Amino acid sequence: MDEVMNILLIRFAIIVAGIALLVVAVFSVAIMLKRRGRLGRARGLVEPVLRAWADRPAAGPGPRPGQGRGGLDARRGGRSELGRLAVRGVLHCLDRSGTRGTGGGR
Repeated sequence: MDEVMNILLIRFAIIVAGIALLVVAVFSVAIMLKRRGRLGRARGLVEPVLRAWADRPAAGPGPRPGQGRGGLDARRGGRSELGRLAVRGVLHCLDRSGTRGTGGGR
């Protein structure tokens, strides 16, 4: 039992470290784009994709035709509610930042 808990803890640590690295990378890219004055163009490219992804209906919990039982195969094509909430939060921030000014004389 001890080995199983250690493996689960290591797996959790690797996932958290990966998410933290992803957040740092996205933040660094956003800062770099803002300094070069290309954040608005990048936003114009990314926003329609995020909106389309967030507005698609999620896969239902039941089995798809030809898939047999529900389970991993039924969930594989869908998105988690956490991901959907994250995308909606990003879109909300993009909407709010679009109504504000440029944030100064820069």
